[in-house]
Amino acid sequence: MRKIFLTFLVFILAASNVASAEILRVSEMDVQKFVHSIANTIYTDEFQNKVPLLMSNAAKIENIEMPEIGSTAWACQYGLKTSAQPDGEIIFFTDNEEKVSAVKIVGYSEKSAENAGIFLFIVMKAVGLTQTDAEFLVNNLKDDEVLASSMVWSKEKNCCFLLMAGARPQSAEGFQFMLMASDKQN
Repeated sequence: MRKIFLTFLVFILAASNVASAEILRVSEMDVQKFVHSIANTIYTDEFQNKVPLLMSNAAKIENIEMPEIGSTAWACQYGLKTSAQPDGEIIFFTDNEEKVSAVKIVGYSEKSAENAGIFLFIVMKAVGLTQTDAEFLVNNLKDDEVLASSMVWSKEKNCCFLLMAGARPQSAEGFQFMLMASDKQN
């Protein structure tokens, strides 16, 4: 229980650190176009031959987790075609214009880490991060006891991207990634 509380607290503190600067959208695309851009990547024949991933249709939900960035979110599940159960879910937090404010990728178990990582890189490409910036975010996750985080300034997007990784607060197993953007330069 203590670990769950600490994970949730650290996520909130990290988000509020970004919030001290202006929180920006991670994408100027509306959520439907953003989700379709991800689907267009994973459903190509070339991609499916390498990694046969599926994602469900995104459903609109109430954003009770981070209402400061918008009142709604869209969620879908993902996994391999051969899996009996989903590997995890992707939550697209949206602002009042239905633009994507932040993205959270949840892995239900440690076994789903590879597929979650694939979706993380697809999401980072969809938001417009260069391969170098995306790799920097992942490779420079500074770990503490509960939460790992890294930041990179994107010259191309003229904003700072924050990647956080940690345990799922509602479960004894699994993990989550959160990608946010701000105007903070340090």
